[in-house]
Amino acid sequence: MKDKNYYILTTNQDTQFSRIFSEEKISAIQGDWRYFQCSRRCHDELYDSVETLHKLNDAIGPDLRVPTDMIPRCPKCGAEMEPWVRSWVFLEGKKYHEEHNKLNAFLKKNMHKKVLFLELGVGRMTPMFIQEPFWDLTYAWPGAFYITINPRDAIVPDELKNKGMAIREDIAKVLADTRKIFSGEMK
Repeated sequence: MKDKNYYILTTNQDTQFSRIFSEEKISAIQGDWRYFQCSRRCHDELYDSVETLHKLNDAIGPDLRVPTDMIPRCPKCGAEMEPWVRSWVFLEGKKYHEEHNKLNAFLKKNMHKKVLFLELGVGRMTPMFIQEPFWDLTYAWPGAFYITINPRDAIVPDELKNKGMAIREDIAKVLADTRKIFSGEMK
């Protein structure tokens, strides 16, 4: 990906992509475990959670509890803090909109180019976040092509049969085989 024009849209909240790719190239649209938010959503700020989570983990006692005075509290209203991940109280505020704006800026800039929408492991639980938008954009953009890799849920709508491909295999195997092909190890 080094010299490629790419962007990553993810519903994963585990920050694995940010370990390898630049934050400017990623939109985590369902939150990120590295942040806390107020459980009451009394204000639109997120707080770093990493150090606190490490301290909480270290403080877990034999009864699998942490001291109640260590539970992070909102600095504004005193409510318990909650991870900034999709839930009933998920804060769709400034950071959420920033993630969407980064994605939309990339899409707008590249809409008239050849674009590959590569979907890795998106299941049927939340198709409205990645799968269906990818289908819509592939259908609408003349230079777009869609590939889905998923052992169970690889689906290409009839409307995209000439602009899409479903690979019903394990993602790790497909990516390893692809790497071998491009390095000349596999013919």
